[in-house]
Amino acid sequence: MSLNNYTLDRFEGDYAIFLKRPEETEQIIIHQSEYSEQLFEGDIVTISYEDGVYHIKRLDEETTAQKNKIKQMMQALRNKRK
Repeated sequence: MSLNNYTLDRFEGDYAIFLKRPEETEQIIIHQSEYSEQLFEGDIVTISYEDGVYHIKRLDEETTAQKNKIKQMMQALRNKRK
């Protein structure tokens, strides 16, 4: 079983679109019925696939760190315009 980290990019209908980290150029599309974890756009997760079943785990620390990094970058951009 191999684990890979992904970012939940968006939802399209009943499907979650995940982008493989860190490049985020490869994507995996998973129907919401195939996982039970409550997820939100921007969450960083590990995804493994074993015996026809997806196993998804939200990485809370990584998600929080990434959201803080983005928040700081946005603030820096706002400050540049002043």
